[in-house]
Amino acid sequence: MRFYDRPLKAYLFNDLSAVEEHDGELIYFFEEGYVTVLGEFEHEKYGGGTACMIFNQEDVISVSKRMLRFVVDNQS
Repeated sequence: MRFYDRPLKAYLFNDLSAVEEHDGELIYFFEEGYVTVLGEFEHEKYGGGTACMIFNQEDVISVSKRMLRFVVDNQS
């Protein structure tokens, strides 16, 4: 697992949600839009083998890196 020295900004181009199977309660909901990417790790479960840890100001989850469009920051 690798945490970035500085979080990156990316656009999540799909809504994501997960519910608990037993009682149907919503565990998380991420709306399509900008998220903060904290780091990444390799895992065969994710398309392309790379997952990113993303934060939407409330929750942190991991998603396939292919679900994100990274924003280029030219102010470095």
